[in-house]
Amino acid sequence: MAMTITYGLVRETLPKERRVALVPDGAERLISQGHSVLIETGAGVDAGFEDSDYSAVGATVCLSNTEVGLGSDVLIKLHSPNESEYDLLREGGTLMGFLHLFSPQASLLRKAIRTRKANALSFDLLEENDGSRPVLEAMSAIGGRVSVLLAAKHMLASEGGPGRLFGGAPGVPPMRVVIIGAGAAGEAAAKEAHHMGAQVTVLDQDTRALNRVATRIEGIVTAIASGPYLNQMLALADLLICAVSKPGHPAPRIVSRRHVRNMPPGSMIIDMSVDEGGCCETTRAHAQEDSYVEEGVRHLCMPNLPSEVARTASIAFSNAILPYLCTMGSAGIAVAMSSEPALYRGAVYVDGTLRNSVVAELTGEPLGS
Repeated sequence: MAMTITYGLVRETLPKERRVALVPDGAERLISQGHSVLIETGAGVDAGFEDSDYSAVGATVCLSNTEVGLGSDVLIKLHSPNESEYDLLREGGTLMGFLHLFSPQASLLRKAIRTRKANALSFDLLEENDGSRPVLEAMSAIGGRVSVLLAAKHMLASEGGPGRLFGGAPGVPPMRVVIIGAGAAGEAAAKEAHHMGAQVTVLDQDTRALNRVATRIEGIVTAIASGPYLNQMLALADLLICAVSKPGHPAPRIVSRRHVRNMPPGSMIIDMSVDEGGCCETTRAHAQEDSYVEEGVRHLCMPNLPSEVARTASIAFSNAILPYLCTMGSAGIAVAMSSEPALYRGAVYVDGTLRNSVVAELTGEPLGS
């Protein structure tokens, strides 16, 4: 049975995050179905959406995030709330976002969810019956494209780079780009780098994923990420893009410090899995600095690459989550989380009780607690 739900949006607090979780078109769709949308003033400004754009479609603009949190049945965020935002989650409320609840840093958030007997749904765990993850894949694909655009920028001499073009020039060979991971992010990065004229190699352990990428992008090289071949390709890589993740888990460590040390002079690493801890031994999150050098290799490991194209990414994110928000609205939150397969898989806590076995295993918190 349909019910009226109030959805809430607050300004994101992660450094350099410019996106907003729901754009005015998405808010209008929910409001047209009888629901309400609350938004903190200025939450969409960095993505190019003014408060007036939201009020024009019927959303209520609130002066504080507290007003949004206390008035919302479902609080929608891109990232896990920080400690100062835990009080935004009201008793029995629902929190949605890329929550990374397996992380040791999330222990206080897990406690807040249990204490408030709240629901917590993590977007990276929303998985359809066919194995697709629409929300995660939408952001990963944008992040993959942005990673190549940022690499091209940081290769310029004016940005402190070695002064190289991806596609080289007559008599000058193209750059060698190695991408680890043939998922949505890796495929998007491979396509962008290939279009720019680079020599692209994609490595993965999954032959089906490699076949898919090879079929879609003519002219790239694909190979199993075995030890000897990984060593060989990394020793030649001018640019390494790490696009490996296991949703709900820390990133697997694939690239060792020795691998990094053996990369060519002037090379660069972009580790897109930095949110999950990174898959390079030399990866560290750096929100304040544009890049850092480790073992003579420049690293670009910003945790929210899609924010660099905040308007495009916000619209794509909003489009991806909207069907799930509509399902919650039409079926009710509790029924949707128990009967809609993707929402069921994405629900880490229900009424403050841990339901996800992976989070239980990684945190030591018992299932059902």
